[in-house]
Amino acid sequence: MSESGTGIKVICVCPLAHRFGHYPRAITEEASALLDSGVEVAICTFRGIRDQEGLRTIPHRTVVSGRIGFPLGVITNMVKFMPKEKFLAGFLEQFSTLCLAVRVRKKLGYDAIYLRDGDPYIFIPFLIGFFLKDSKWVINLIGERMARAPNSMLSSLFYSFINAPIWKPIYHRALSRNQFTFICQSKYVKDFFEVNLLNGILAGRVTFVPLGVQGTAEYVPREEARRHLGLPEGKAIFLHFGALHRGKDIETILAAIKEIPDVILVHAGVVTPWANMAHLVESYGLQGRVIINNSYIPEAEKRYYFAAADAVILSYKKSFLQEASMFRESAKFRLPSITSDVGGLGRLAREYKTGPVFEAENAASLRGAIYSFINSSQEGRETMANNCQKFCNDFSLDTWARKCKEIIEEL
Repeated sequence: MSESGTGIKVICVCPLAHRFGHYPRAITEEASALLDSGVEVAICTFRGIRDQEGLRTIPHRTVVSGRIGFPLGVITNMVKFMPKEKFLAGFLEQFSTLCLAVRVRKKLGYDAIYLRDGDPYIFIPFLIGFFLKDSKWVINLIGERMARAPNSMLSSLFYSFINAPIWKPIYHRALSRNQFTFICQSKYVKDFFEVNLLNGILAGRVTFVPLGVQGTAEYVPREEARRHLGLPEGKAIFLHFGALHRGKDIETILAAIKEIPDVILVHAGVVTPWANMAHLVESYGLQGRVIINNSYIPEAEKRYYFAAADAVILSYKKSFLQEASMFRESAKFRLPSITSDVGGLGRLAREYKTGPVFEAENAASLRGAIYSFINSSQEGRETMANNCQKFCNDFSLDTWARKCKEIIEEL
């Protein structure tokens, strides 16, 4: 409880909110849900929130860093434009944003700092906590990168760096002098951090809190959505949505649909250079059957993509352990999903019967799942859509916020 007695006051930190992807939407929705649950919230970012200039939808104090913190902010901006320095830039963004949050927390009397998207710089809060006393932290272990097995020399070196014995005394001092609690969206990520990080230094400190969904989206007729996007009528259209990160498996989708005639795949989201998706499409001979929108899709446009598709394909690699936000996103739009059986993703799809499940990284298995969906009846597809609605009801963002509030109150 805050000293003023008016309730809990929390600074929500998202250093990546100015970037493309799920970050700006996620921190906006989570902060709003915490606000509705009775928590006084301030949002602290590195440089504002993309698509939310002025944060008109969130009626509370907002702290925005960026040019604040000279010269560190200026140095970070310069580093971002240097080749192969994205990791250093990300580190500086998070470090400077958290330093600002610490100053604001003390100056304005906030109770705790909630850090979202701290991965992969898990060590920064402990570095800062090493010099603090009696501060309170809630850290959301997204785990998209850290919980994946190293797949390159660079990632192996970083994994070794994160688990270097030199960190232990720093973590122990920070944990003993401050109050830290950790939440995560996946039981697999929980196990990873409690068991693997520094031989279990976080054992018993991580709480599994399922990510919530902010209700269901506005309905758009399929015909209208396809006209808006210039997509053909009378074709089976499958959606692959979101930026291509290394946990996604687009090649298995291409291999599967190659053998299925009259099927169109729409990819909507930024394609990173390493993915070389255009070359993959050409190598599978799928020109004209795969439509690539290599750009960030604003929130206002999302509804057209999900309304135009018959189903979304959620194809992830076996090493992917994070809860896929796209499963919740497709459920919000009541769109059936064809889902790879990885982590807790396949379990959710089977439990709620939102669509077929296939073996990850297996094109034949995915092909069978696609045929199963194509051959399903209209009644069967409507049942899948209704099951998406049920999932949203069971995993509401309000429930997530109430649970987080309880965790903060216990600090």
